Amino acid sequence: MKAMILAAGQGTRLKPLTDHIPKPLVRFNGVPLLEIIINRLFVSGIDEIVINIHHMADQVLEFLKKKDYYNGRVIISDERDRLMDTGGGVLKARDLLYSDEPFLLHNVDVLTSLDINQLIMSHKKEKALITIAVKKRPTSRLLLFDENNCLAGWCHNETGEMRIGREYMGELSSYGNSCVYIFNPEFFDLVDNQEPVSLTDIYLELARQYIIKAFIHNDDYWYNLGLYDSFVKAEVEVQGKNS
Repeated sequence: MKAMILAAGQGTRLKPLTDHIPKPLVRFNGVPLLEIIINRLFVSGIDEIVINIHHMADQVLEFLKKKDYYNGRVIISDERDRLMDTGGGVLKARDLLYSDEPFLLHNVDVLTSLDINQLIMSHKKEKALITIAVKKRPTSRLLLFDENNCLAGWCHNETGEMRIGREYMGELSSYGNSCVYIFNPEFFDLVDNQEPVSLTDIYLELARQYIIKAFIHNDDYWYNLGLYDSFVKAEVEVQGKNS
């Protein structure tokens, strides 16, 4: 099984830690974020990892070169000429990710105790096009799922903006996106876009016709390490959990 780590962002919300180094190489309790995610994915049984690069890309490449690209199991999707956003980044890496098996997508700035193998098993059992790991947590942007845990829409609870993609039964439940996903390879046959595009826009459109499921992991910890205050808080709390 293959995976992709979204690592091309500029890390502006993590300043001053990203003044001189790219976000993927910021050290969390002494270990670069990129290294944490790579090791976690390999331990979970992932065979090959694609990483997209853009901001301060040369530093990321130098880091991977020193690691011998993890014995050739890490491949680069180069976005130095044009940042493609989250969805566009996945689509640009199509040829590197495509196979007969589902692939996993993981943000480089997410730290969670989510069981990746349980996520994979749930995806295969539910026969979804995409499975999104979600969790009840405070956030302004929420994904909305119906009583069958199928994606129905999105809302911003501060602005009141709401996007409902299809008809649904019963009440909707809201969750924060954990930014860890499983995609079936058919995804690439359904989306044809060579422009920068948000992954959220893509899966909200796909939810009109296809099954996109929630994998709820409320009992796991989850941190957004792309925000400075959250990063500092997580270093203290996770160190305490591991001590």
